[in-house]
Amino acid sequence: MSNFNYSVNAASSVRVYDNQGAYNTLQEMMKRKEQLIVKFYGSKDNIPCAWIESARVAGFKYQLKVASYQGLLNYLFTGDVADFDTNPKEVDTLNENEDFQFEMLKEMIKIGKIIQYIPLFREHPESISAILPCFKGKIMFRIKRTNETLEYLREQKQTI
Repeated sequence: MSNFNYSVNAASSVRVYDNQGAYNTLQEMMKRKEQLIVKFYGSKDNIPCAWIESARVAGFKYQLKVASYQGLLNYLFTGDVADFDTNPKEVDTLNENEDFQFEMLKEMIKIGKIIQYIPLFREHPESISAILPCFKGKIMFRIKRTNETLEYLREQKQTI
């Protein structure tokens, strides 16, 4: 009979996210011309991320940098398939407490994209939801509902 070893290994192994695998999956989805559903957010580590899913592929996280963000938006708006991320393991970081999703929404408003908002009376009281239809999918937003956020959207003549 062998003895069970109860010792704990002091060196903890930190798992690194397989962003290369996420990028490869995204490329395959784009090559099949799938309609993507994309949600942008900032991770706990202040890394800009996209949650990507389609009718054929369950949702997964893809960590972004400027080139991958631009490449993903290019596919969504024009349908162009390109190899836009030469090193998916390299990612950018956000500033402390930066709301990546809200900044993304503001950028879409700034360039004149038409965003569809879910009426506030139908929505949870703590959030504002919106959808940006694109040629190859849609971008979903759920941002924190604050007086500043509502004031900004009203100043930009967004119907909510």
